[in-house]
Amino acid sequence: MKNVHVMREQEVFIAQKLLELKAVKLQPNNPFEWNTGWMAPMYFDSRKILSYRLRNIFKAELACLVAEHYPQAEAIAAVAPNAIAIGALVADVLNLPFLYVSPEPKNHGFENRIEGDIKIHQRVVIIADQISWGGSSISVQKALLQNGADVIGLVSILNYEFEDSIQAIKKAHLDFVALTSFSAVMDKACEQGTISLNEAEIIRLWHDNPEKWAEQKQTIKPKRTKKLNKK
Repeated sequence: MKNVHVMREQEVFIAQKLLELKAVKLQPNNPFEWNTGWMAPMYFDSRKILSYRLRNIFKAELACLVAEHYPQAEAIAAVAPNAIAIGALVADVLNLPFLYVSPEPKNHGFENRIEGDIKIHQRVVIIADQISWGGSSISVQKALLQNGADVIGLVSILNYEFEDSIQAIKKAHLDFVALTSFSAVMDKACEQGTISLNEAEIIRLWHDNPEKWAEQKQTIKPKRTKKLNKK
């Protein structure tokens, strides 16, 4: 059974801003390639937020989520590379130490995967730009735990609400919350005419089964069909 999603006013507001900034694009007839090798009709580029003063809204709202859901937080850890900038801004608002975790250790210098200082049993909140498949955030959680931190939660800008990713994050015992969601983006896009009802149906069919959707569209590239490095 899928989770019942109750829309919050904040979700709709943030979804509208992402669409206004064109940080989220919906192109069912000209899909994007994701790093899985699958083609998808939706793409989120969080770095666009940083070019506008609206970044102050995003950093404040993310900081509020951390303070509300994880008031015991002692440090902020960003999922590198996309969440480094916004994570640092959130840490600054909350006056907390900041670090970030790369997908792999560096091949030079100290060969660190975790950049920044971390203490044993330090209560850490992970900041991600998005939760698509959950793999990147879970990988960061594991790296932090292996280095003695206590990971108490994950906060992201966008949650794609894929059922598989939700279950994977729950299985990892990683509590999470997001500013906005796939549902909110779709509702707002339809309301303001960004996409037609027919285009919305195409996108929802993709969301229900992205792998099958890509196969039906014959858009999977054979060399990159492995489900690796998922966010």
